Amino acid sequence: MKQLKLTGFVIFFFFLTESLTLPTQPQDVDDVRITQKFIEDNVGYITIIAFAQYIQEASFEEVEMLVKTMAEYRDECLADRTLPECSKLANEVLLENICAMEGLAQKYNFSHCCRKVDFERRLCFFHNKKADIGFLPPLPTLDPEEKCQTYKNNRESFLNKNIAILSQKFPKIGFKQLTSLLEDVSSKYDGCCEGDVVQCIHGRSKVMSHICSKQDSISSKIKDCCEKNIPERGECIIYSNKDDRPNDLSLREAKFIESDNVCEKRDADQANFMAEFLYEYSRRHPELSTPELLRIAKVYEDLLKECCNMENPPECYRRAENRFNETTEKSLKIVQRECEHFQILGKDDLKYQVGISGDLSREDELLLLFRTDVCSFSYLINLTKLAPQLSTEELTFLGKEMVIALTTCCTLSEEFACVDNLVDLVLGELCGINENRNINPAVDHCCKTNFAFRRSCFESLEADKTYVPPSTSQGLFTFHADLCQAHNEELQRKKDRFLVNLVKLKPELAGEELWSLLADFTNVVEKCCKAQEPEACFKEESPKLAAKSQAA
Repeated sequence: MKQLKLTGFVIFFFFLTESLTLPTQPQDVDDVRITQKFIEDNVGYITIIAFAQYIQEASFEEVEMLVKTMAEYRDECLADRTLPECSKLANEVLLENICAMEGLAQKYNFSHCCRKVDFERRLCFFHNKKADIGFLPPLPTLDPEEKCQTYKNNRESFLNKNIAILSQKFPKIGFKQLTSLLEDVSSKYDGCCEGDVVQCIHGRSKVMSHICSKQDSISSKIKDCCEKNIPERGECIIYSNKDDRPNDLSLREAKFIESDNVCEKRDADQANFMAEFLYEYSRRHPELSTPELLRIAKVYEDLLKECCNMENPPECYRRAENRFNETTEKSLKIVQRECEHFQILGKDDLKYQVGISGDLSREDELLLLFRTDVCSFSYLINLTKLAPQLSTEELTFLGKEMVIALTTCCTLSEEFACVDNLVDLVLGELCGINENRNINPAVDHCCKTNFAFRRSCFESLEADKTYVPPSTSQGLFTFHADLCQAHNEELQRKKDRFLVNLVKLKPELAGEELWSLLADFTNVVEKCCKAQEPEACFKEESPKLAAKSQAA
C-alpha cells in the first residue's frame, strides 16, 4: 500500500471554529484556540481516521481524493475567511466533502446519511459503521465499541476498570490526582462514543497532556513518550512499562481491613470509598490482571455488605485478606490449566496427524501447518460450538486472537496477568459483536454479567443447544485445484474456514471425529496436489470425504 504523504496534506482545519456561536467567556476563547491549534497540528491523522471509519470499504486512492478536495477547500477559505462555508463545524465540513465525492455515496451505500444534516448526519454515519468487517483482513486489535457500550450501560463499572489500570501503571499517583485524570478520560469517551472524530482525538490528547504535565508525580517511565508528537505520544504512554512500586508503599492498606470504623467510612460515601480501595489494592499488586483486581473489589464490597450488618463488623472484615487470596488462587488455577492445555496441544499434536508422511515437499508444508495450528483448531472448535451463529470470518478471527493471547503469555513470568487480560479482551470482542446482534441467550447472559466475572461465566458454558445446523453442506466438500496454489497463511485460512463450517454443519460431532475429518481433508489436499490431474482427483476424493462426514 502506498504511504500517505503527510506533506501533501494541507492544514485545512485552521480556519474552522468548533461552534457557530461566539464564545462568551475567556475560557471559551482559550478552548477554541487550543482546539483549532490541535486540529491544525494533527489534520492528517484526523482525516485518515474519520474517512477510514466512516467509509470502511473505501480504497486508499479515495482517501487521496478527499485530501485533494480538502486542499482546494482550504485554499478558498484562507483567501477569504468570511465565506459562510468557512465557519462550519469540523465534522460537518468533513462529512459534506465525503458526500460531495462523485459516486462515493452510491458505491458504498451511504446516500441516506448524506440526505441528513448537522448532528443527524454525523449520527447516521456513526451507526452506519459495520460491526462485521469480514470484507477486510483482520488485524490483531480489538473493537473499541465494546468499551463504549460498557461506558454507556454502566459508567461506574467502566470507571472502576481505565482506576485499576491507571493505579497499576502509575502506582505513585495520588488518589485525588487519579480522579482528576479520570475526569479527562470520561470526557474523551463522551466524544469518541458519539462518533465525533475531532473531539475524540482531542480528548485523548488532553488525557496524555495531563499525564505528561505531571510526570514527576505520576511515572518515571514516560519521559521519552512525552517528547513525541501525537499520536505517537499516546501510543507510547499506553504501552509503556508499569512504574516501579514506591519503596514506602506497604503491601497492605490497613485502613480498609484493620480500622474499626470501616463501615462508617463506607456508608458516608460508598462510591468514593470503593474507588479508593480499588486504587490502593491495584497499586500494590502489579502482578494481577485488571479483571482479577475488579473481582477482588467485588469480593470486598460483598464482604462489607455482610460484615456491616453483624454485631462485630471488624472481626468479620479482618478476614478479607483470606477471601482475596482464595479468589486469586481460583483465577490462577484457571490460567494455569489453560496454559498447560495449550502447551500439551503443542507437544502432542502428532497424534492427530493420521496418514501424513513424505519427504521435504508439499506434504511437509501441510504437516508444518497442521502441527503449529492444532491449538488454533482446538479453540476454533470450542468457539464455534459456543456461538455457531457467528460468521465464519468472525469465528476464525476470534480463534486466532485466543491463540495469540496464549502464545504471547504462557511463557512469561507474568503469565497470570497477561493471559487473564488478553483472553478477557477476546471475550470483550465477542460481547461487542453480541451487543450489535444477540448471538444466543447463553452468550448474552455472560456478556451482561458483572465484567469481573465474565470470563468464569464463559468457562462454564457448553455447546449451544438451541442452534439448528444448515440442512445441506453448502459446498463444504467441493474442492478445486486452486487449493494447490494456496500456501502458508492462505492455506491456513482455508483450513480454518473448513473446520468452522464443518462444526457448524455437524455440531454434535466430538473433538476426535472433527480432528479425523480435518486430517482427512489435509490428506486429500496432499494427495490431489501431487496427482497429475489435481482437479480430477479432487472431483473423485471430495464425495468420499462428504460421505464420511455424513456417516460420522
